[in-house]
Amino acid sequence: MIRIGRNADCDLVLDSPLVSRYHAEFDPESGQLRDLDSANGTFVAGQRVSQARLQAGQGLYLANVHLRFDGQKLSEDGAHSAVGIEVEDVSFRPPTAKRTLLDHISFAVHPGEFVALVGTSGAGKSTLMSLLLGQQAPSQGSVQINGQGAFAHQEQFRHLIGFVPQDDIVHRVLPVEAALDYAARLRLPADTSLVERHRRVEIALTTMELVHRRDVPISRLSGGERKRVSMAAELLTEPSLLFLDEPTSGLDPGMEKKTMQLLSRLCRQGRTVILITHATQNIVLCDKVALLAPGGRLVYYGPPQGALQFFEVPDFAEIYLSIGDADSGLVWQKRFQKYRQDSIPQVSTATVPRPTGAARQPWGTSWRQWWVLCERYAHQLWADRSNLMLMALQAPLIGFVLSLLFDSRLYDPHQVTGEFAYPIKEGPTLLFLLVVSCLFFGSINSCREIVKELPILRRERLVNLRLFPYFMSKVTVLSWVGAFQASALLLIVQWRIYLWLPLELQLMLLAFLVAAALGGTLLGLMLSCLAGSAEQASSLVSVLLILQLSLSGAFIKPEQMLPALRFMSCLSISRWTFAGVGTVADLNRRFMELHMGWITSDFYLPVKPLWGVILPLLGIHAAIAMAALRWREGQSER
Repeated sequence: MIRIGRNADCDLVLDSPLVSRYHAEFDPESGQLRDLDSANGTFVAGQRVSQARLQAGQGLYLANVHLRFDGQKLSEDGAHSAVGIEVEDVSFRPPTAKRTLLDHISFAVHPGEFVALVGTSGAGKSTLMSLLLGQQAPSQGSVQINGQGAFAHQEQFRHLIGFVPQDDIVHRVLPVEAALDYAARLRLPADTSLVERHRRVEIALTTMELVHRRDVPISRLSGGERKRVSMAAELLTEPSLLFLDEPTSGLDPGMEKKTMQLLSRLCRQGRTVILITHATQNIVLCDKVALLAPGGRLVYYGPPQGALQFFEVPDFAEIYLSIGDADSGLVWQKRFQKYRQDSIPQVSTATVPRPTGAARQPWGTSWRQWWVLCERYAHQLWADRSNLMLMALQAPLIGFVLSLLFDSRLYDPHQVTGEFAYPIKEGPTLLFLLVVSCLFFGSINSCREIVKELPILRRERLVNLRLFPYFMSKVTVLSWVGAFQASALLLIVQWRIYLWLPLELQLMLLAFLVAAALGGTLLGLMLSCLAGSAEQASSLVSVLLILQLSLSGAFIKPEQMLPALRFMSCLSISRWTFAGVGTVADLNRRFMELHMGWITSDFYLPVKPLWGVILPLLGIHAAIAMAALRWREGQSER
């Protein structure tokens, strides 16, 4: 039995950061292959497998390393470790679109080439890149990576591909080295040692010329340096194929040239690099250029200098003028097709199947991702000192004001007669304000947390990030923040207005306030998933909180509401947490003793039945927020 992996004592040692220490076992006599619960999987015929029987001449991928079985032994296939792409007669028109976005495009990118996708705005460059990445299937034709369909085998090829979108894919508040270290912990196998991980981060920093900026927060870097940090995050896994969406946008001419030279060096190391760019001053550093005209028409593919000769113009700006409208684009498309008619690949109209049967990652991956994401998110909050200070001061400030608003004898059980009996009439108001404050804390803390980092989430989802650990990391860290704020609020209020409750009831009161903060956190995360921007989320949170206040039962008793509103009130976390704190403070009994009537019928519920409502309600809120996050991901893919 041959053991394959990254560790030095394996029979077949593979030097790749994505290969596990002990990745797979192989029996050459029977051809039986078994995956050893590897982090990034074993792929045979494009599918992730736990066991498979290999035939002579068959190839397979262990993460991003291609092996071939010759009937007697397995060996690394260097020809397939380098990546080439073939685009054969590709057309693309989304089902809801009124026009074709890409029109009969054919070209080939050889391993180690540096290729630029250029053209007018709206010509389909980003759409073409999404097809090359395997994110979408073409309506006609095929996109093949090393002879296999990019879309059908996207799970297999995602380990070979690095993608740097136009937006930053690192958190700006973190220092450069810390951001890359968290990216390495999420992308590299769990058995990667601390020394190995630091070595990978050091290589990425050196390659991107960022060693001297390792301790600087990303927000303080220049635009070119921030883009290089995003590229460094992709180079941690040593991808064979690197895609970049306008990496030079917003850079000065000197930095643009430096970035293009750096990408050219990456190609000389054996990587295939494809980028979208509008800057053509340094495009001569590319090996090939693909020119797209309006309507998604390929009007030229070949060496950059050949484009000037083909269009008979002195510079690339003149080419943009020549192909600036749909009619001229169609003319140049026909002329180019005639120009290279003999070399056009044969048309393929085969239907591209969707990925099926892919083996799932082990559940241990989710727990590890959750822990790393919790650490990273906590580090983000700690690094953003100004925002952290505002969060820390919210509860003490509001608690101090509330403590001064009410009589200090508000809940004193010894004052039951005379004029001192009636401060208790303001008791429900104070408890209601405590619940409302915790709801506000949770909602405001969370309403921007997902929408503001959607580009990072999309990129990490393309690697191996699961949505549930990501969502739960937000809930976990923000729950601790909410618990701290609720505790500080209650302590400062009781500094002047003592509630006269034993310790166990004090803790139960705090638990209801923490539940209110958690409910607000889940509502805020739901809005953060549904909103299109952080500003929209901030605007929507006020509407949701006003509804929570109106349906809480503090102003109008639930049984006096219209049936539809009564049902909505049953789903409002504010109603049940307000009932919880009122039950703990025993307000109904106190009011009845003073012949003031009962506050609300919910206060008659014991504590346990209240938790029997609150906990499932929090679960429903979490499920809705998680569904909103999945919906947001689907919207992003479309």
